[in-house]
Amino acid sequence: MCGICAIFGGPPEAHAEQVIQAMVAALCHRGPDTQSHRRAAGAVLGHARLSIIDLSGGDQPMADEIQRRWIVFNGEIYNYRELREELIRLGHRFRTQSDTEVILAAHGAWGAACLDRFRGMFAFAIWDQRERRLFAARDIFGEKPLYYARAADGALLLASEIKSIIASGRIDPRIDAAAVDDYLRLGYVPPDRTIYENIHTLPPGHYLEWGGTGAPRSSCYWEPVFDTRPIALDEAGERLRGLLGQAVRRQMVADVPVGAFLSGGHDSSTVVALMARQATQPVKTFAVGFGEWINELPYARAVADLYQTEHHEIDLGTPPVAELLERMAEVYDEPFMDPSHVPTFLISEYARRYVKVVLTGDGADELFGGYAWYPLFAASTQVSGSLLPWLVSRSVSRLLKDRVEGLARYSRAQSLTRRWADPWERYVCYRAGFNDERRAALWGGRGPMRSASPSDYYQPNARARGMDRVLHFDLMSFLPGDILVKVDRAAMAHGLETRAPFLDRDVVEFALSLPSALKVTPDQTKVLFKSALNRLWPEELRHRGKQGFAAPYQKWLGRRDVQALTRRVFRPGSALRELLPGIPLRMHEQRSYDVWSLLALGLWLERRQAHWLTRVA
Repeated sequence: MCGICAIFGGPPEAHAEQVIQAMVAALCHRGPDTQSHRRAAGAVLGHARLSIIDLSGGDQPMADEIQRRWIVFNGEIYNYRELREELIRLGHRFRTQSDTEVILAAHGAWGAACLDRFRGMFAFAIWDQRERRLFAARDIFGEKPLYYARAADGALLLASEIKSIIASGRIDPRIDAAAVDDYLRLGYVPPDRTIYENIHTLPPGHYLEWGGTGAPRSSCYWEPVFDTRPIALDEAGERLRGLLGQAVRRQMVADVPVGAFLSGGHDSSTVVALMARQATQPVKTFAVGFGEWINELPYARAVADLYQTEHHEIDLGTPPVAELLERMAEVYDEPFMDPSHVPTFLISEYARRYVKVVLTGDGADELFGGYAWYPLFAASTQVSGSLLPWLVSRSVSRLLKDRVEGLARYSRAQSLTRRWADPWERYVCYRAGFNDERRAALWGGRGPMRSASPSDYYQPNARARGMDRVLHFDLMSFLPGDILVKVDRAAMAHGLETRAPFLDRDVVEFALSLPSALKVTPDQTKVLFKSALNRLWPEELRHRGKQGFAAPYQKWLGRRDVQALTRRVFRPGSALRELLPGIPLRMHEQRSYDVWSLLALGLWLERRQAHWLTRVA
């Protein structure tokens, strides 16, 4: 895990020593072990390294044997040893034991097709100094970030974080009103764009090519395809256990200690259980609680006791929230409102005292149908014009309470279906933080008037039907735009690498092949997941409902230090009100979600006054 940056093309002065040094310095938190840069013909590449694999021989930037092609790489290729053996059989000779060199060799042997062979998380750039051509790529869900921008002199800048591109001094960033509008709708900037109109992201599952002139060209090499096939529950469970075991085994490979985040939920508990089965020493686990407000520590302890882990926990009680929110506005280069970034940041800081790598449970909810609101949408795909067919299908032995709750859910599902026929559009509109009317009011009539549906980037293809259309949006938008951004920035702020076994490509493509009824029904979430894996959990967890890794932000908004921030951010003439003049005067009396979302945006804007909005259209 590292931070990468580079300048390609442009005049010779574009590759000035001080420019690349400033870009690398902006990424030191991602790679605190070593910082370096190298010149190549037509380019200069920088790297900040967090040493995980081949501690002595994996330094970057790295060149191939003949010094023709240079690479900077952020991430891990978990199956690099198998690929290395295959490439050796093809005649390639390796000088190091690193996965970085394997990427170089694989691209030389197979071109862009190498991406389909990688099992890992990655963002890398390869520069061919003979042909003056760039090839860059990003993993299927964008676990590792990659940004780029064109300078006025024609040079192409690339980096792991936006702050590195800005540190070059070569880009005058301009806030994009359409991206702000997306933030208001989603609570995060979607993963196919950035908050700036002149700084871009390479979307997940894409690669980029550039020949020194014109605009870079990006191509998609992977996207979720719901190719569902009939399979029995028992057979599916056996395959899931095997694939997850393989994924955890792959992701435990490292030349440094590996631990795990343990929230006490089903996902992280499953990862810890599978790690413990393969580890030769007790697994180091890390948990966080918020006193009486949110306290999952007893559940985490139950898992730690069952698997005899080396368990570490912190109970934050009442942390310095205002101070932390100010810090988050610096850590995240774009406005970000998910309040769980605070505990993620703090548990990452704590875990880094003991390990350099942790495994997480990220991705399980989106792949296997874990969110509490999913049954409502599963019901909405089954409703008909009459309640009678549904009532007949219900067991007459159900308790009255269950019947009443079921009827209420069915009624809500009918209402959703009447409003939006397509389950995908139904879900997108339901999940909106600020709907069209409320966003228009915030802009005060001068902002972008956009529809409720996001861009075509998120549209599922015709093969996705029913509930799969709902899951598609979270896989393409919420997971890479919110969850993975949250974890990457919070952990890498402390030089901690996070790995997500559920996002192993083999696990993912198996999940995409499952009928949606093995994921979510109108009565149950994670049908297959729970059936296949509950034997790994202590009794306390087996019948536990969904909690989610959260923070008590509604309580935090009542704290004096946070109220002081709110008064400052919402004051007349503030950066936030300059951008959104339609914000109600007594904003602090609005619903908690609205206040928190706009507070996060306002704090971010305060630190970027120079990057002011130049276009609202």
